Amino acid sequence: MEPDPPVNTRDDLISHIFRLLDDNDAREWENESAYSFLQAMAAWLNDCSGYYRNIKSPVDIETPTWQIIADALTAATEYE
Repeated sequence: MEPDPPVNTRDDLISHIFRLLDDNDAREWENESAYSFLQAMAAWLNDCSGYYRNIKSPVDIETPTWQIIADALTAATEYE
């Protein structure tokens, strides 16, 4: 699978969300309910500084970006 393109704009985020819907059957997601999905998204956002440090990406997590939102949505499909 090819890596997702960068998410720099609102339209990029919308495309990213539709890719998540098209590429992943919700039954394959770890977090199938809205509750567990949002809980995982919040947990990932709480821990995301470690993620960005591990991938050596200099992201300022205190300044929200479209990319951080996209990363959080993607992570919430499987983060526990």
